[in-house]
Amino acid sequence: MSATRAFASHARDANWVVGLRPYFKYRDLGIKGATDGKVLVQVIKANQTCDGPMGYHSHILDFQMTYMLKGSALIDFEEVGQVRVEAGDAWYQPRGVKHEVLEYSDDFEVIEIAMPAEFPTVDEER
Repeated sequence: MSATRAFASHARDANWVVGLRPYFKYRDLGIKGATDGKVLVQVIKANQTCDGPMGYHSHILDFQMTYMLKGSALIDFEEVGQVRVEAGDAWYQPRGVKHEVLEYSDDFEVIEIAMPAEFPTVDEER
């Protein structure tokens, strides 16, 4: 897909996949292809009930923000502490910030925007 061509990503055609975390499912909205891998925009939904913390980790990227569509979550951010987020809330994670999702609701659903579209995730020590 070319970055100079407009397109729409329709929910009826959604292709949900299990990705980085098996307890979530992911829907790529097509921006990765449209921007030649410069930007990732994806919807992430709970794929199973939360059974505890997800693991302390960080991402090596230039930009990452998340917007909560449905549900809620409790996230622990390095040097900030625990933050509860609910539908309508957004958060930004700078490059390399250590964090962990401690809990999430069964209806957890977010939109995540990241640059670049492909980036490493590093498991971290507490």
